[in-house]
Amino acid sequence: MLRDVFLRWMKHPKFNRDLLERTAALALSFPKKTKHFGLHGKCLEEEQNRQSMMDCAINVSLEQESFRNMQPDELFAYASRLEEKYSGDISQLKFFCDHISLEGGFYAAMERAVFLFRNFDDQEEVMRFFETQQVNQILENPLRDWMREISQESGDYSDEERILASWYIHYAVLSSLPSLKRYPVFARFAQMLYLRCHGMAAEGLQSINMAILPHQKMYKRATDQLKFKDAQDLLHCEMNNLVMLGLSMHEQSLSLANHQLRSLYQDKIEFEDLTPRQRNMVNYFFDEGYKNSIPETDHLNERQQKIMELIYENHFSSTKDLSLIFRCNRKTIQRDFTELLDMGIVRQMGNGAALRYTVHIKNKPYSGLERLQNIRLGEVPIQISLFGETEAHKKTPIA
Repeated sequence: MLRDVFLRWMKHPKFNRDLLERTAALALSFPKKTKHFGLHGKCLEEEQNRQSMMDCAINVSLEQESFRNMQPDELFAYASRLEEKYSGDISQLKFFCDHISLEGGFYAAMERAVFLFRNFDDQEEVMRFFETQQVNQILENPLRDWMREISQESGDYSDEERILASWYIHYAVLSSLPSLKRYPVFARFAQMLYLRCHGMAAEGLQSINMAILPHQKMYKRATDQLKFKDAQDLLHCEMNNLVMLGLSMHEQSLSLANHQLRSLYQDKIEFEDLTPRQRNMVNYFFDEGYKNSIPETDHLNERQQKIMELIYENHFSSTKDLSLIFRCNRKTIQRDFTELLDMGIVRQMGNGAALRYTVHIKNKPYSGLERLQNIRLGEVPIQISLFGETEAHKKTPIA
């Protein structure tokens, strides 16, 4: 039933399908980029904690404060002042974010979250809950049926449908739970829970709350409409303006998160020491190069498949290197490379004794990588940035 609602949204003549696809692609890119470029660690954890505190401060105060456009550092300082003003609520919400269990899927997490918000000010009840993380069924229809359906069917949803489902959750809570204290805060919290359950929460770096700020008045006017609608009418009412506003804010929040993740990567590779051209290349690789993967083909024999895995791990290789690894004649390896060259999977770099083979990216959908492939950072080709963590990410003299 709800899938039909999402389909109706997408069929609206003013629905922006490109925006939805960009939003879904961005949401799914964060865990891949984090793994690919080796960004897990203390710096990422510190940035996540910083953003989480700011997110909770904004979520709690969004209905009480009027925000103006601020730069990130200004906003962080402002959020710190909000923490003094709303310290109890912000600390409580942060505690919920950090400790609520996603075990059992979204519906179970949703029930836990409703229980916590209904007992927001009862510390004894909250602490008893966190000993077991178990509650009796407390959601009422129609919200209970909607959340169960979304939770049960999300495994079959496309990535785009999951983005739409997150906004349905957001708006369904606003129309169904106006009696719940802090229900607008809970609506945004429930949406975050759903995105976290499906690995689409941008590594905790930014949130939709941040992107609401420039649209605060528009968001309030739009969502105030839902207070006066019967919850059941949500299935049938015209919501294109609400959906498009949500998607626009969602994409903005993910763009901000992508900027944060890129900044961590830039710090890792001493970005400020690079030339302007090298900086452009590194940014391009961060946005596009991580998509490269070992080609899937039935035409590779077992040794050729292992050769490709080694090239993707070490970024390039030679017949000499591989003959030692596979303990076979260099001519045998050369025959493998000849076949890989004919298939367009690898390309040559250098000549004579310096001849090596690397991934051929000319025919990839981001052909701009080809002309950048041989640029060097010190002694190592910049192409290494396509493949993630390497020794070359340590500071090297710039040629």
